[in-house]
Amino acid sequence: MFKKIILLSAIVSTLFIIGCETMDDAMTERRKTRYVLSFHEVIKYPRSKDLEKKIVSFDGQEFWINGNQFFHSRHITKVDLVPSKDKKGYYDLSLHLDYSGTIKWVQLSMHFRHKKLALLVDGHFYELYTPDQLAHEEDKTVLLTGPFDRVTAAGIKKYAHKNYLFYNPNKQGLMDMFDNL
Repeated sequence: MFKKIILLSAIVSTLFIIGCETMDDAMTERRKTRYVLSFHEVIKYPRSKDLEKKIVSFDGQEFWINGNQFFHSRHITKVDLVPSKDKKGYYDLSLHLDYSGTIKWVQLSMHFRHKKLALLVDGHFYELYTPDQLAHEEDKTVLLTGPFDRVTAAGIKKYAHKNYLFYNPNKQGLMDMFDNL
């Protein structure tokens, strides 16, 4: 009887240790952010090595940008895909913003209405973008005209809410907590 108890406790302990490591790996995998959007001011004449950084586009062009983003995925609660009117098979993104994101977008669109911003996806240059103004002050959605290819658009849509919860853990609801397990 004593041997059975020792054997059973050894099996349970082993399963517990394996389960903890597996759960730990699963939690760290889900906490990684992916397809994070950020908007940065393009600098024509760089003057500060600490604040400004050089990025290279896919076609080899070099841009200097302000390292501080003016808008970020932390304000995007959800993304919907809108088929592009200009290119078949490509998409525009309908960004659903939280309250602070709406305010930031209004400031961004006013300050940069005649300037180009660098749109970065996961820290890599995607395109130059001029932000559109909101149609009404109650609008909580912004149309981000791409064109975005199918894979990039689907990734941005898939990870938008996860990124929002990662950057705003106090906004996480009870059901979101269970989704992350």
